[in-house]
Order: sequence, then C-alpha cells, then structure tokens
Amino acid sequence: MQPQPIQVATVGDEVYRRLRAAITGGTVAPGTKISIRSLADAFSVSTMPVREALRRLESDGLVVFGRRSITVANMTAEQVTQVFRIRLQLETLASEWAIQQVTDDDVDDLRDILARMDRDDIEVDEWRSLNQDFHRRFYDCARSPDLLELIGRVWDKVEPFMAIYASSVDDFTEAHRQHLDILDAIAARDTYTLLLRTAEHSEYTSRAVTAALMSKDT
Repeated sequence: MQPQPIQVATVGDEVYRRLRAAITGGTVAPGTKISIRSLADAFSVSTMPVREALRRLESDGLVVFGRRSITVANMTAEQVTQVFRIRLQLETLASEWAIQQVTDDDVDDLRDILARMDRDDIEVDEWRSLNQDFHRRFYDCARSPDLLELIGRVWDKVEPFMAIYASSVDDFTEAHRQHLDILDAIAARDTYTLLLRTAEHSEYTSRAVTAALMSKDT
C-alpha cells in the first residue's frame, strides 16, 4: 500500500470549522450580523480565509449574503416546522433501515448514551451533544453515509434553534422519557412502534422549539 500524504487543514478550513460550530451550537444566534473584518481580527487572520469560510457557510445554508451585510441565517417558526417535517421523513427512512441491522452491542451503546444524559447536573451544551449522539448512533446502523449526510445537513439548519429551546427549559424529563420509549422499541426490533415513537418525538421537539422561538421574539 502506498502511503498517502497527510492533509493539513488550511486556515480557511479552520475558520470555517470554528464559525460553523459557533452557528450550529447557538453561540452566534440566528439573525446576527457578521463583520468580516471583526472576525479576521478575532481569529488573527486576513479577511480572505474568513470570506472563503463564509461563502462555504452560505452554501450550507447557515449564513446569508445581502447587498450590504452578512447575517446568520434565520427562520420563522413556520419554516422551522417545515424543516422538522423534512427531518422526520429522512429519519423515518433511516429508522426503517437501521432497525434491520441493529445489534445488541448497538443497543448497549444507545443505553449508555441515555444514562449519561440522565443527570441532574448536566449542562445544556452537553445534553445537546449527547442528544445528537443518541440519534446519530442509531442511524449509523442504517449503513448509509449518503442518508446520514442528508440528515446532518437538515440537523444543521435547526440546531441553532435547538440551542434556544434547550436553554429555555427547566429540565429534559419529557425528552428523556421519549428517548427511552424509542430505545425500548429498538431493543424489541419493533419497527411499527419505533416509527410511531419517532414521529411523536419529532412533533414534540418541533412544537417545543417553535414555542421557544416565538417566546424569544415577543
């Protein structure tokens, strides 16, 4: 086997990675105006890699270039609801494929993730990260990188709003109960119940996120 050269990330790649994480993580809120010069100063780089990173984020649907300004992409409550409906269609397909191939070891991994989420002292950012890990770990069982990529792109569009929701609730008791119901269906290899519980969970999350969004805007 011929060794392949190691690819070192460019400055633009690193700026893109950090900005993307800040936007999808909710650190930079939807609708925020972005200054290329300010970002360049903050990252101690020239404006060129910042502009390149922002163009990539525009392709991802995470920022919007206007005539005179650049802003983090924003959505109305109705648009968020529509994205959740799209997300459900993709996750339904992933669930149908994944449950046919899930193993007992996979179920154990999912159970471990939920155990780590069920802590009184868990921080919001950690809960959000583990929440993604739980769903992604199961969908990995579908063995379809293309489907996972599509799901990931849809997730990215709503993650900034998930941050608003997660920061607005007192606890995640109901979400955890729903996750346990989903896991029970996975462990039983019960496709019908799994799809039912997945749809209920998606509807609950969609309503909670849009409610938090509308509350923030009032």
